[in-house]
Amino acid sequence: MPKITKVKDNDLLKIGLKIKKLREVRGLNRDVFAREAEISKYYLYRLEYGNANPSILQLKKIAKFFGIKVRDLIDF
Repeated sequence: MPKITKVKDNDLLKIGLKIKKLREVRGLNRDVFAREAEISKYYLYRLEYGNANPSILQLKKIAKFFGIKVRDLIDF
């Protein structure tokens, strides 16, 4: 796996942890989720560790996959 650098923003980490939790609750590993949600596995890895700043379009794609609203991903 790629080296993870220090988290740059706590809100990005919160989003990433929420996505990770949703993924794990559904019993999906990163490979399956990334493929099904049509996002890069590397990007997902960075996202879950708070090292990626997702665009609105990426959040929409992830929210659609989970059957939730974008606001559910960023409401903390």
